[in-house]
Amino acid sequence: MRPKLHRIALFLLLPLFLIITSFPPAAHAAETDPLDKYYPADIEGHWAYDAIDNFVNANLLSGYADADGTINIKPNNNITRAEFVTILVNAAGLTSSQSGKAFTDVKAGKWYADPIRIASSLGIVDGITNTDFGPDRPITRGEIAVMVVNAFSSSVAFDGQAKAFTDVPQYYATSAIQKAGQAGIVTGMTQTEFKPFNRATRAQAVVMLERSLKLQKGNLPLEQDLIDTAAKADSEEMQLMIGKKYAELERIFLKYYTGYQFAYNMSSLAEINQMAAAGVTIDIEVMKAPTYLVAERSDRLAVLDSVYGELKMKISNGANTYEDTIKTDGQYLLKKMADNSWKIYAIRTNEY
Repeated sequence: MRPKLHRIALFLLLPLFLIITSFPPAAHAAETDPLDKYYPADIEGHWAYDAIDNFVNANLLSGYADADGTINIKPNNNITRAEFVTILVNAAGLTSSQSGKAFTDVKAGKWYADPIRIASSLGIVDGITNTDFGPDRPITRGEIAVMVVNAFSSSVAFDGQAKAFTDVPQYYATSAIQKAGQAGIVTGMTQTEFKPFNRATRAQAVVMLERSLKLQKGNLPLEQDLIDTAAKADSEEMQLMIGKKYAELERIFLKYYTGYQFAYNMSSLAEINQMAAAGVTIDIEVMKAPTYLVAERSDRLAVLDSVYGELKMKISNGANTYEDTIKTDGQYLLKKMADNSWKIYAIRTNEY
């Protein structure tokens, strides 16, 4: 399991005795805990774990809740045409005011109606016939290649070494499969076979989309803008923590965070408030401000390395005191929002 720990929750590393003597643990109903959806039970060890985990953290992929509240992604299940188009439109931030194509099997008000309208109006998708879209039909690997190439044609360089797939006939998806293969967005099921008519799984779809998003270079954010986002989030948050102005933290979280990190921060804030109500004091001093370096950036996703940061922490419940100096090196994962701002959707520290 990847390490996930945000700076305001560093006190959770306290010795167990201090937590126990401070207050009883908060009770969280499993079925209502907003963090549950970010920890699906069925992706650990999966070949597509990293891509799926990334999409889940960024709110680009949702799982299914069982009767007991357990969340599953079902990565090996087939994905339908409607599901894929919906994820594609959301992940790529596609918008359109045009009406799109009128499909008799896409009824107004359906959860997939607007994404299909957007994608069809932009020329990204077509129907399985002149009148039907086939929203519930499992999508094939060849169909995904076509949609991906259409969606990212202006922002991804489809060049590189062509892959020689022996099982791709001359048909409407041949050119797209070749282009996607050259860019590294798709690979074969074997060294020589692409299996274009195989039904795609949810895991395969997410991996192809993540690769596409990371290759986008048509409208890159400025490195300094990304750095400023992380630096301001840290600085403003630390000022409130140092001043014990916990009631103002939610405003900072809404401003700079989204996805998993926002949910985690809010969960941590509830713990902080409970500790404060129990008489626990949390004192934090910034010993060294971190330096931020842009490790990856594309049109919609970015990764920053945070290095050299150091915090001094002192926590006391009156009877017991715990002090430590903690290095805060880690990575900040950001995504572009609908309003063109950038927000942090996950922070992965090296503390563990």
